[in-house]
Amino acid sequence: MSNAIPHWLRHRVLPVGVSMQVLTTDETIVFQSSGKWLHPLIELETFLHSSSYDARTLILHDQVQGRAAAALTIRLGFVAVKARMMSRHACSLFDSHNVDYCYDELVERISCMTEQLIDDSMEIDAIHAMILKRSGR
Repeated sequence: MSNAIPHWLRHRVLPVGVSMQVLTTDETIVFQSSGKWLHPLIELETFLHSSSYDARTLILHDQVQGRAAAALTIRLGFVAVKARMMSRHACSLFDSHNVDYCYDELVERISCMTEQLIDDSMEIDAIHAMILKRSGR
């Protein structure tokens, strides 16, 4: 966790029914999703590839960040993340990739089959490929 996270983000809450938002540093929402599982991050990847935004200059606010979500977030290039719930595995990945983060609740692990399929030896690109395959893409 880092002090580089803007003060306003630490207390920010996602709107009801929204699973993820991407914001500029001046709090402008540039992307939003109400999707489930890892679909919002997959949608975000498509959005970023077709836009002029640079993920390194944006902030990701997510409901849940486990190891799989953290891997996708890192692969997209984000360096600032907030989650309502974050796993210790996500924190470890963020720490090893110099991503600043904060959370409302820290948990040991996320109860998700995808999380169980990922092990410490897997690289970010391998996790990404597995998630795309599981999503049917």
